[in-house]
Amino acid sequence: MVGITSWQQQVPIPQGYTGTNAWSIPLKPELSDTPISLKTNLLKGAVAIAANGVPIFNPLNNRGEDAFSIGELDQWGGHCGKADDYHYHIAPLHFEATAGKNPIAMALDGFAIYGSKEPDGTIMQALDTYHGHSINNGVYHYHATTTYPYFIGSMRGKITLDPTTIAPENQITPQAKMTPIRPAGEPLRGASITNFKSTGTNAYSLEYTANNLKGYVNYSWDATNKYTYTFIGTDGKSTTFFYIKK
Repeated sequence: MVGITSWQQQVPIPQGYTGTNAWSIPLKPELSDTPISLKTNLLKGAVAIAANGVPIFNPLNNRGEDAFSIGELDQWGGHCGKADDYHYHIAPLHFEATAGKNPIAMALDGFAIYGSKEPDGTIMQALDTYHGHSINNGVYHYHATTTYPYFIGSMRGKITLDPTTIAPENQITPQAKMTPIRPAGEPLRGASITNFKSTGTNAYSLEYTANNLKGYVNYSWDATNKYTYTFIGTDGKSTTFFYIKK
């Protein structure tokens, strides 16, 4: 969370991406005759899954803005949604340090996402308009970069769209659902997240700075799924709320 300068007072909590509440990645992906652009589609839901299991959303937020360029993302390229669900909006290039020749993420069309190197370890070659390529008669794959569109320009593979959603906020199906336990937060103008740390078992503290003053969100949960949130404002005033996750 550190580095976010446009924050809606959300913090990360566990999400139940298990069983039927999950995404599906084709084992045998197929190229599409009509790739779907992420500029005008898929502003809702995940479009890829990182190697650590965290979903990756469109680089554009639900207003069509570059989430990274307007300060909504942390130093790893992610933030929390309205359900306190942590997700990325750009592919996590920092995974290259441990991924070796493996992908850093998988797109939901079934094609892999690599970083600055090709699957054989050589330097990345020129990309097509979809932000990927198929070189040396190999399998098509995408690459993550530090500039827009960051990892996918258009979904090169075949996907199934949720018929209940319409562009630009349509989404790929199946799509895991996030479970909120509290009302969504409001934007906190002028705040920058400056620290985030564990304070115990299932307990965390987020520190933010606004007008050179520090504020905190301290939160935790227990074995009964009771969540406790304590908000300490830059004026020193403290408010605590309790929620039960069902």
